[in-house]
Amino acid sequence: MSPKLQINPTDSLIDEEILIKVTGCTPYSEVSIHATTHDEKGKRFCSYATFIANQEGVIDVTSQAPIEGTYDKADGSGLFWSMKHAESKLDDYFEKNGSDKISIHFLLLVDGETKDSATSNLYFYKDDVKKESVQLEQVKGTVFHPDSHGSYPAVIILGGSDGGMQEHAAALLASKGYVTFALSYFGAEGVPKDLENIPLEYFHKATMWLKNHPHSNGEVSLIGYSRGGELALLLGETYPHYTSVIAGAPSAYITSGMKNGIFAPVSSWILNEEPLPYMKFTYRFSAMFSFLKNWIIKKPISFLPIWDQTLKNKEAIKEARIAVEKIKAPIMFISGEDDQLWPSNQYVKLMEETLKKSNTPHQNQYLYYENSGHFSSFPYSFVNLPSNVLMNTGGGMTMNFGGSKSANAEAAKDSWRKILAFLRENHSQTKI
Repeated sequence: MSPKLQINPTDSLIDEEILIKVTGCTPYSEVSIHATTHDEKGKRFCSYATFIANQEGVIDVTSQAPIEGTYDKADGSGLFWSMKHAESKLDDYFEKNGSDKISIHFLLLVDGETKDSATSNLYFYKDDVKKESVQLEQVKGTVFHPDSHGSYPAVIILGGSDGGMQEHAAALLASKGYVTFALSYFGAEGVPKDLENIPLEYFHKATMWLKNHPHSNGEVSLIGYSRGGELALLLGETYPHYTSVIAGAPSAYITSGMKNGIFAPVSSWILNEEPLPYMKFTYRFSAMFSFLKNWIIKKPISFLPIWDQTLKNKEAIKEARIAVEKIKAPIMFISGEDDQLWPSNQYVKLMEETLKKSNTPHQNQYLYYENSGHFSSFPYSFVNLPSNVLMNTGGGMTMNFGGSKSANAEAAKDSWRKILAFLRENHSQTKI
């Protein structure tokens, strides 16, 4: 009997549990499973795990720890999140923004010889969800909604400093019964090239448009990540229209704008044609020296030291503080305690302290993940996708976003359940 690789189901939503088993092995033999996929830039990501078959000649990936591989504990999704960029010594960022499926190819090897193969197709949405491109004069992006009669709660998804749209995230959330708007606000066709002087009125127009969408029940929540998390909190402070706000790895302050992906002395946001005050950076020579040294020796770079000196000047950053106590909706905050891009964990603790002192009438939630980094939750981290820690930005620089692949994957899994629960608690039921 030849060993057989079983993937169940072979077609699933990206967040569904996938069972991987091997049958027909020689009892107590060594068997390896290799997984391969590609991101949207064509980079190849791979993982593997070697197991010892039991006395029945069976391997159950969900309950068995590998004796060797890219992960080391029993984990049914280990072959997914532990995938690394095959052509990079340090690994790299898995780039995914579109809503098309991802295919994972598996090989079953015994003594280096391929015995079987299988493919797992991971979807962000299926036929029960419809996709609409939005290219209006007022707002631009992509809307996903359930393909059935009725009205549903709506969510705007705000990306971070990479710009563009998080279509894959919007598609997945629509599969859970929401009208979701992957809103484009810079770095894409029809919107500004850079993150600078973006009018908050643009997001207000998008909110009003979504409230009146034929499939919307009029309730709109915000989900933002990183700079998008900063923006979600700022919009919640400015406008009273939101049912709930979810801010992943956010800032507690308005951060400066960006030109060509680099922080610049310009405001990110304007309101009533007036630039909003933002943090002015101050650097220590030692921090910049360490930064440049690590760049030269090709060591992964943490951006945390760059923020330290700026945040010490409490008076200088006072005007840039986001007044979270003015937000009239329940807020969920998510942060990784090992965030190496910016101190989101420190920011969330500061905002938690502020909100508890202000005795807000609604129930906020604070999710802290001890060993995870910047990318620890939806809409930038997903169950069954390669977990992100490092990014090669070109010119020999590798950015360290913190955490580990295993810790970031576990945070993504746990926070996704809690995000869905938070939305259910704060939104009305679907109206048919």
